[in-house]
Amino acid sequence: MAEKSIVQLIKSFNPDSLKPVVLVYGGEEFLKKQLVEKIKATGEIHILWGDELTYSQLKEVFSSSSLFSEGNTAVILFFEAFVSKLSKDEIKDFGEFVKNIALPDRLFLFLKGEKIPAREPFKSLKGNADVVISAPLTPKAFYISVKNKIEKAGKKIDEDTLKHLVGKLKNDLYYAKQEIEKLLTYIGDKGTVEKEDVDAVVVPEPRENVFTFLDRFFAKDISAMRIYRQLVNSTHHPFEIQSLLLGQINRLLLFKTLLEKGKSPEAAFNQMNVKHPAMKGSIQKQASYVTKRQLVDMIKELYTLEKEQKVNFADVYKSSEEFILKRVLG
Repeated sequence: MAEKSIVQLIKSFNPDSLKPVVLVYGGEEFLKKQLVEKIKATGEIHILWGDELTYSQLKEVFSSSSLFSEGNTAVILFFEAFVSKLSKDEIKDFGEFVKNIALPDRLFLFLKGEKIPAREPFKSLKGNADVVISAPLTPKAFYISVKNKIEKAGKKIDEDTLKHLVGKLKNDLYYAKQEIEKLLTYIGDKGTVEKEDVDAVVVPEPRENVFTFLDRFFAKDISAMRIYRQLVNSTHHPFEIQSLLLGQINRLLLFKTLLEKGKSPEAAFNQMNVKHPAMKGSIQKQASYVTKRQLVDMIKELYTLEKEQKVNFADVYKSSEEFILKRVLG
């Protein structure tokens, strides 16, 4: 069966046109976020995190009645993390569970990967679900998207200026949204966007990765906040970053503990099974910025933060950013 485009689905979102089960995959995370917002706007839904969800909890969602809407709608984010925890018997049972989901119940499954794994239950899902691809826009579609955004604001832009603007935005939808909004605010009542306006406002976004973020975070460099926001707005969910932080904090704590016990750095790395020279260098550098007490406190704070987010429903994005900011400025 042909895959559906997430762009078209977002433009004219109609749940009644979809099968009860929808599988979403692809590398464009911004469009996935937009689709989740469309689903949320339909009424009461269950947002579930694959790294925390158990199979019994999922079945319980669909075995109980919805209080405020007809049927149950569930969204599983990081679906592959959920699948990775299933036993062989549960994977087989899950295939039957999915086949038995019928309207008005709905299940949306979001993968982080750019490809659908060939193994079960993904293989069976492709035959029983609507498959939606969230791929980056083609250069032409991105060009048209930027042009439409400016024209909908009642502004004009000539072709050369538009090409100049698009070239700075690097086919990044979230970054384009932010920069175009800044650009429109900058020109104010002026009716035409000119090249000088673009150069005054739009700065090509640096592409930095999570390893740079970790280095800046432990060094208490305020630029860690900018990189964190870039990661969240493009490729990573706050839960992923919190998990990466927790893992790295535990490595640093173990490394410092081994050194205190008289191990040499190289012996400590051997015991930790860390072999890559770049990884060794990062651990040594980051460990020099923090004490064991600070690391223990961060672990406690991260566990408390996750409890607030997943049990007390604290705003994930706001609470995660507040934790990063507190630690960078503290």
